Amino acid sequence: MAAPDLKTLDIGDCRRISYREAGSGTPVVILHGLGGRSESWAPHYDGLADRYRIIGWDAPGYNDSSEMPEDEPLIPDYVKIIKRFTDALGLDRFHLAGHSVGTVLAAGFHQSYPEQLISLTLAEAVIGNGGQPRDKQDAAIAARRKDFEELGPAEVVRTRTPNSLSPSADPAAIEKAVQFAAQAKVPGQLKLAAALIRVNIFDHVAPLACPGLIVAGSDDRSAPPEFVKQIADAYPGITHHTIDGIGHQIAFEKPEKFVGLLRNHLDAAESSAQAAE
Repeated sequence: MAAPDLKTLDIGDCRRISYREAGSGTPVVILHGLGGRSESWAPHYDGLADRYRIIGWDAPGYNDSSEMPEDEPLIPDYVKIIKRFTDALGLDRFHLAGHSVGTVLAAGFHQSYPEQLISLTLAEAVIGNGGQPRDKQDAAIAARRKDFEELGPAEVVRTRTPNSLSPSADPAAIEKAVQFAAQAKVPGQLKLAAALIRVNIFDHVAPLACPGLIVAGSDDRSAPPEFVKQIADAYPGITHHTIDGIGHQIAFEKPEKFVGLLRNHLDAAESSAQAAE
């Protein structure tokens, strides 16, 4: 199961976004998490492309996407880039899904451009540290940067990535996740991590303008189920599922479970949109 070839798209101002896509039909844009990239979604390209156009983006600073020019970009800055990316693709209305920090980006896009979304999916949604005092946010950003500087990217990946999976995860899934994380570009990841530390997802929650789905992992230590429930409660009417036996690596741990939930959600949202026409 291989991911589609990497493409790049000019979004203006000498900026580009890299992405992968497969299939045809209604577009589904997927926003990866902090440790993800467009190739994270190989099972989704494979499992959903028979009916949908699956588009996985690379956030600025990931793969071949241009870096954010700001020293410390914030979530609204990334949301504007998503808008420029989808506009450059010529997308008018589409499904939007996000994982981890991608859920905050998706929530922000839904808040700013609700008329463009056919459905919204938040997979293993995170709250962020924006509710903490500024000095604690500063300390968290500095600590993450220090880890990469002192330990080096390889050691950070080797010691931290296994903890993002379920304690009962298949060793092969753990190894795959470690190898994947080792290929990350550190500067882009640090900027997106800082944006997550600065944000509080509840500042970007708006009443659902389309069918919504939120998914938790029962063993997720980065987005514990009780935190995901708090976010779900902020979206009255959202469909809430928990996948048993997975941590925070929804693309590597039992990916067929999320593919199935996402397909059912997309199909139902498509039917609702068609009935409303």
